[in-house]
Amino acid sequence: MAGIQVDVRLSGIWQMTSTVVRCGSSCLVVDPGYFPRELADLAGLVPKGAKVEAVFFTHSHWDHVVGHGIFPGVPVYTSSALARSVREGGLLATEAINKAREYDSQWYVERPWGYGWPRDVRGIDDGGWFNIGDLDIEGFLVPGHAPDGMAIRVENHLLVGDYLSPCEIPFVDNLPDYRRTLQRLLTIINSGVEHVIPGHGPMLSTEEACRIGREDLRYLDAIARCAERNDGVAANAITLPRAGDVAGMRNHHVENCRKAGLTAPS
Repeated sequence: MAGIQVDVRLSGIWQMTSTVVRCGSSCLVVDPGYFPRELADLAGLVPKGAKVEAVFFTHSHWDHVVGHGIFPGVPVYTSSALARSVREGGLLATEAINKAREYDSQWYVERPWGYGWPRDVRGIDDGGWFNIGDLDIEGFLVPGHAPDGMAIRVENHLLVGDYLSPCEIPFVDNLPDYRRTLQRLLTIINSGVEHVIPGHGPMLSTEEACRIGREDLRYLDAIARCAERNDGVAANAITLPRAGDVAGMRNHHVENCRKAGLTAPS
């Protein structure tokens, strides 16, 4: 096993995680974000004599992709679906950039490198691999939150994107996919993973990550049962797995119900 150092930083927006993995003089940066000053601090974690050899995007959502410009010219790995959308100017790619530009404009954020995608975007498929230095990194397709979601395993660390967050409930794009992804992540975690890094919130132990995964499965299973009966009243009464006192989280629950095919009364 190659010796690695893993540094996780939380953004001032939504506790979004950015991760720097160093193996010898080679570095991987995952989901660099969000504000330019935070990105400058992130770049400062790369020690003198080391080099960022790759950036990885766990999915296409704007807060996870717009910070790549702090590492100009570095190749970016992501799912094949997102890489294809970038090449073709598809919806995943254009929507992310448009939303980032809109958010920055609303809050007067100046982003020196602008709002383009990097030139070198490399797609990997489920079970695919890429390397930085002596480090082999395995990718897993994890749809449900986003159709292009990818998790990566870096030795005994699993970076899961926007799943297993201690800060929020699931944000569902596709309910059946999300439930299958949680089951898969639990299996992977129990195969020798020691640390789990969610897209929002601090690094988790395996015990913490599995507890959140089981809570989220129970929550989504409850929504699915309500959808089978078309019972919006019961759906509205479902207890959130966490973050019930966070502003807007009940609205996200209503949206999860809508994605499952029913309408929960507000």
